[in-house]
Amino acid sequence: MFIEQLDLLRCVNAHEDTWLVASFRTVKNRFVEEATLGCPRCSAKYEIAGGTPDFTLGESVPLCEEERAAASHLREELATRAGAYLDATRPGTTIVLGGLWAYAAQELADLADVRVIALNAPSTVKESERVGLVRMGTQIPLAPNSVHGLALDAWFPTAIIDAATRVVRPHGRIVGPAGFTSPPDSIVLARDEKYWIAEKPGEMISIQRSANK
Repeated sequence: MFIEQLDLLRCVNAHEDTWLVASFRTVKNRFVEEATLGCPRCSAKYEIAGGTPDFTLGESVPLCEEERAAASHLREELATRAGAYLDATRPGTTIVLGGLWAYAAQELADLADVRVIALNAPSTVKESERVGLVRMGTQIPLAPNSVHGLALDAWFPTAIIDAATRVVRPHGRIVGPAGFTSPPDSIVLARDEKYWIAEKPGEMISIQRSANK
C-alpha cells in the first residue's frame, strides 16, 4: 500500500476513532510491503503482507471468483459506471470499490484523477500510487466521513451497509446490491434490478436565535 493511504485506515473494533500506529519492516519507493498496524486504543494488531493490510481478524471472507472473473473484461465499462454512480468528479477525493467493482480501480483512478481503495479485490487487481488494496471482514477499516463514495457487490455481508454509511461523508454516495436494504434516512437516487444508488444525508446543524436584550 502506498504510504500516504495509510492515513485513512482505522481499527475495526468498536471504540473512539483513532489513528493506527505503523511499525514498518519493508518499504520500497513509498510502498509499504511488510508492516504491522497497531491500535493505541485496544491494542489490536493488523498485518500488512505483500502490500495488502489484513483487517479480517480471522473472519472468513466469502468470495465468488467465478462471478467476478466474468466481469474482468468490463473494466472500462465498470469504471465509467462507478464514476457516474458515485459522482466522482472531484480530483483527489477517495472512492472505495468493493468486490467486482474493484476491477475498475485503476481505470477509475486514471479517468477521474481520484484515489481508490479496493476492498476484497479480485487477485488480478494490483496496487499503485492511486490504488490501495485492503482485506476486510464485516467492518470497513476506514475513518468516519472520509470517502467521497463507495460501491459494493453482493458478496459482502448485508451488515456492511451500516459500515459504508459510517465511512462515507455527508452527501456522498453508496452503491449497493439490489438485495441489500439501502441505508436508513438515505435518499435513493436510482434503482434497477442489480443495484441501488443512495446519497448519505447531510449533517443537521442546529440554529439557535439569540435572545434579544
